[in-house]
Amino acid sequence: MSKEDVVREYALNQVGNPYVYGGTGQPCTPAYREARMRQYPEYASLISSNCPKLSGKAPDCRGCKNLGKRCYDCAQLVRRALGAAGITLPSGASSQWLKGAWAYRGDVDDRAKATVCVLFRHGGSPMKHVGLSLGDGRTVDARGHRTGVILSRFDDYPWTHYALWAGEGEKTMDVREAQNKLLTLGFPLPRFGADGKWGSETRQAVLGYQASRALDLTGALDDKTVAALTKELPLLQRMDALEARMQILEEA
Repeated sequence: MSKEDVVREYALNQVGNPYVYGGTGQPCTPAYREARMRQYPEYASLISSNCPKLSGKAPDCRGCKNLGKRCYDCAQLVRRALGAAGITLPSGASSQWLKGAWAYRGDVDDRAKATVCVLFRHGGSPMKHVGLSLGDGRTVDARGHRTGVILSRFDDYPWTHYALWAGEGEKTMDVREAQNKLLTLGFPLPRFGADGKWGSETRQAVLGYQASRALDLTGALDDKTVAALTKELPLLQRMDALEARMQILEEA
């Protein structure tokens, strides 16, 4: 089973489970909710109001729709799903975006909808929400206290960014590294340079590189583009060294 299959299966198996802010996949109990309320007091009312016992609607957990189920917040659901496939992520949507060892990350495009990947919504610092694309036009995410973990259509939520993890044996390349390689190869980034941020200027440079090397014009750091950049730079460096040596010989 591939990593993508593992992530997809894990995510689908969590649909219908409850959302609890700070929930890490532990069984949902009043005691666990109370611990999260103490840990995150700003969310205490939401955590308690969606528990029949803590809200005073029932004397115990009998009849609760979440009895025996595991609870998550959005980032922990993604973390556990990728962890099942051996991929390590930190906690928190923004930390996952900034610190994940991604093979690629950028603005949402058609590839995000057709690929098993991690989805983000901008609006926090920098990300407000995180979920999973199943690669078939559907998504799974721990949406909120009232909805829990849900399965929905990709287009039903305003996802803004996505990230891809490295496949088996695949070379990774972050945005700054790619920008530096493009600049070395003569593809300009006149406004922002190698700032480590993915934007329209970097995308245009990638498209220019892809067109010049007869690659698919995806405008993204896809597998073939990363492989081409990785292979090309050592050759360019060897040519530079050879030219420098020839210059020295000519001067001698």
